[in-house]
Amino acid sequence: MSISVDREEIQHVITPTDRITITVPDDPLIVTSNKKSNEQDGRYVNKPEKSHLLIPILICIAIAFAGFTLGWDIGTIGGMTSMESFQNRFGTSYDSQRGVQYFPDLLLGLIISIFNIGCAVGSVTLAKLADWFGRKTGLYVTVIIYVIGLLIQIINDRTWIQFFIGRIVCGFAIGSSNVVAPMFLAEVAPVRIRGGIIVFYQIMLTFGILMGNIVNYACHQSFPGPNQNEAWKTPLGLGFAWACIMMGGIWCSPEPAPYLALKKGRIDSAKESFAMMNGVSKDSKLTDEFIEDMNQKMKEEIILKKQPRKWFEFVRGEPRLGYRVFIGTILMASQQLSGINYFFYYGVTLFKNAGLNDPYVAAIVMSIVNFVGTFGGIYLVERVGRKLCLVYGSFGMFCCMIVYSTIGSFALNLPGTNIGMIVVACIYIAFFATTLGPVTVVLVAELFPLRTKAISMATCSDANWLANFAISFTSPLIISQIGFRYGYVFAACLFFSTIFSVTNVPETKDKTTSEIDDMFIKGRRQRFSF
Repeated sequence: MSISVDREEIQHVITPTDRITITVPDDPLIVTSNKKSNEQDGRYVNKPEKSHLLIPILICIAIAFAGFTLGWDIGTIGGMTSMESFQNRFGTSYDSQRGVQYFPDLLLGLIISIFNIGCAVGSVTLAKLADWFGRKTGLYVTVIIYVIGLLIQIINDRTWIQFFIGRIVCGFAIGSSNVVAPMFLAEVAPVRIRGGIIVFYQIMLTFGILMGNIVNYACHQSFPGPNQNEAWKTPLGLGFAWACIMMGGIWCSPEPAPYLALKKGRIDSAKESFAMMNGVSKDSKLTDEFIEDMNQKMKEEIILKKQPRKWFEFVRGEPRLGYRVFIGTILMASQQLSGINYFFYYGVTLFKNAGLNDPYVAAIVMSIVNFVGTFGGIYLVERVGRKLCLVYGSFGMFCCMIVYSTIGSFALNLPGTNIGMIVVACIYIAFFATTLGPVTVVLVAELFPLRTKAISMATCSDANWLANFAISFTSPLIISQIGFRYGYVFAACLFFSTIFSVTNVPETKDKTTSEIDDMFIKGRRQRFSF
């Protein structure tokens, strides 16, 4: 998970394992839970009573299910496609010994991974609807498309291509919703708990992974036969429930006040929206201060629009914006090349090969570690600093992957090795959940100035989606050819990530945008420091 906050903006981004993107303009409205900074700024001291925020909080929780749906797909798809009933219904090859159909490795990898291509496209295309027609309209459209994608997959008469198309459609919707929903929450959440709502969004994502694995386990136990299609239809069918919860939250929520004020110029509507979501009246001091902030922001945007812009400024601009995009792209790609979704997508297959009687239990254990570790990441990202977390996290994961791959490759037949591999995998995931998962996206979000942040973050985000596609597509084939030695590939990527973090990544903790600009002006020696 990730959060980056300074006086100018909030930016929140996650990966397919932890993948969210928030870009909110240079808005002094945004207040974190940091009591000290809130007192120093002297803004919004007229806080509403907690009881007044119950309905706004429930609305935000419902909209946060957009993150849950991404986690749900990550948590269910690997185990679901490994179920005998799924393979028997859609498989293209025939196993004469067992008398059932099954998928070739490469085709199975394509079905799982194509979701990421849909997400990459949806995040940069469909998400634009939120700017053109409003945040609520953008979310309504993504939820409707998500439901259509689920229907395409469930109403299926033994055609893997139809299921494949449904995966693309769902990816298209989820890629968009995980841009629009966090942005929506950042704009609509009550001021005094905005930071907490953003954190909760990320927690919902990891909770979705956990619940997906639990439901997979329950369905695998309840419907074990090769013709019991309820085993894989149940996880898909529950997606309709998450869509309904999101729809309820969208319907009850007003259009975000900053969007109404800055994009539409509807000040009265903005005051009503802000007052409703903050538990105050339209005439309160809190609302008046918000309107003053919006007026100041509109003046700043007018000045900004008059400034000359370069073509492809996000790579040609100064100070060294192109180099910053390079750093962000490498970090976001490295997050996936660390091999995290090697475990989340194919953990069931891996631990079945390791000799576990019920590998679905191992998937649940790893998801619990990831969920709990998210809370540790929230603490470490601000306490330890970005650069140190990346360096130590990458190196710790490198060591775990070496041990894991060595055990799996050379000691798999020894007693107790399967349990040892689960323990090592859990330590690896704990490193990821507390360091690379949240810290990578926090640091990348802080690298860029406001004027190029949207396009720079989109570029880095797409590198993450594409790396995830490559891993999830090729993993089944590679695992079948070289087994657990595949882990050495991820270990090499993690070693590279460690060196790259030491030599190229700046420390952005407690730095303003101007201070980060100065770091790149002063040169490499400044960026090498911890």
